[in-house]
Amino acid sequence: MTPPRGDFHERLLRHAAYTPDAPALVHAGETLTYAALAAEVDALALALAARGLGAGAFVALTARREIDHALATLALMVLGLPQVALGSRDPGAMRARLASRVGVTAVLGDRPEDAVPGVRWLDLEGILRAARGRSHRGTALPPPSGASTLHFTGSGTTGEPKIVAFSERQLAMHAETHVGCDGRRVLRPAHIEYNNSRRQRLYTLWRGSACLFADEHCRSLRDQCERDRADWLELSLVHASDLVATCREEGPLAGEVNLRIGGARVPHALRRELIAAASPHLYVSYGTTETSFVAVAGPSMHDAGESVGPPAAHATVEVTRENGAPVAAGEIGAIRIRTPGMASAYVGDPEATARHFRDGWFLPGDLASLDERGILSIHGRMDDMMILNGINIFPVEIERALESHPAVACAVAFAVASDIHGQIPAAAVELRGGGAVSAAELVAWARARLGTRAPRRIEIVAALPRNPQGKVPRREAARLFHGRMS
Repeated sequence: MTPPRGDFHERLLRHAAYTPDAPALVHAGETLTYAALAAEVDALALALAARGLGAGAFVALTARREIDHALATLALMVLGLPQVALGSRDPGAMRARLASRVGVTAVLGDRPEDAVPGVRWLDLEGILRAARGRSHRGTALPPPSGASTLHFTGSGTTGEPKIVAFSERQLAMHAETHVGCDGRRVLRPAHIEYNNSRRQRLYTLWRGSACLFADEHCRSLRDQCERDRADWLELSLVHASDLVATCREEGPLAGEVNLRIGGARVPHALRRELIAAASPHLYVSYGTTETSFVAVAGPSMHDAGESVGPPAAHATVEVTRENGAPVAAGEIGAIRIRTPGMASAYVGDPEATARHFRDGWFLPGDLASLDERGILSIHGRMDDMMILNGINIFPVEIERALESHPAVACAVAFAVASDIHGQIPAAAVELRGGGAVSAAELVAWARARLGTRAPRRIEIVAALPRNPQGKVPRREAARLFHGRMS
């Protein structure tokens, strides 16, 4: 693809010149137009520069108010400073480790407790007040101290999270290809400090659309969509389940609202429920922190196979065997991806870089298949695959079979060690409200659909563990299973 022209500041100034009154940031009745946003970003950049943030600085950002977070992110980009978000809910030790790993020299936060020991702390709220209280007419912005980079972390579910750094040019390339930015009023309930939320807000601003932030005073997500006239809604699994419950009681979303879910497996049952209760315009996407958007399943593509659609035009996707040879159509193998502007390394982690970046490809460690039509399906993580008497068993196939039972709300599969077989498949299951079925009945249900690949043991639990995004951490579920079996 042709690299996009300009950086985010130039793009913002262009929107401010051509569509000055168009909404850019919207939260709880407060709206910043593109003209106002450009002015506030420049004022904050000048105020930060006046406090000595220049060449050699690396800034960590913690801002609970989402508009302030967006303003600070853009102002640091104007100054050409590297930056990373430190989660406001993360423990202090975790924040300090991340700051140390990337070399943070200053923390820009909205509370004194956001400070990191031994690192300069700057009061974001105070600086914003001062910037808004003085005239900057005729004051020239300092030249950027370098090429601005934004650092993003992975989920951190295994050890320390991996860190990738993207330049503005790379993020602009992602913005040009990311699905969901075509909406004119884009609502993402997840806080901007999270990796994908932060990037999606930047993509939306690159396109000149409105970023709608979650309003905690709204009774429901459905109500906010109607009040703020959202036409594109970005969902996590938790938000999707809540939306289904609300829409079942109060009716579908008003108007033509597009829904998108990514970042996790989206079960077929949840897809059906969203289409029936909330909106028929459902998109399920696949991507990674390292590559950004890769594929999307549109409204007509939600069958029991849970595909994520064909790879996008900008993405090159291959599914291979261990020796790197391509698999046959429909065969499961390891996916490798190449996209414009993708990362090429992890920050400070050469071992992980060598494992995941090879010969211009990114290898996420996901299992996938491409059918005869070129439709991509994801079958879980390679390190979650089980081997029973030489047979490869994929947790996702067990989960799909169990979740096809009308009493099952959610299932998670994993391996249990066996002296005889090496590994045997097992599962933990959460039932729907009012659902009644025994573990033995579920074993029989799965065996009728999977044969020898069916789980040998199933434990029914009141509730499966979930992270803030609604994913069920497989290792936590396995520990819960072992605890109940011991």
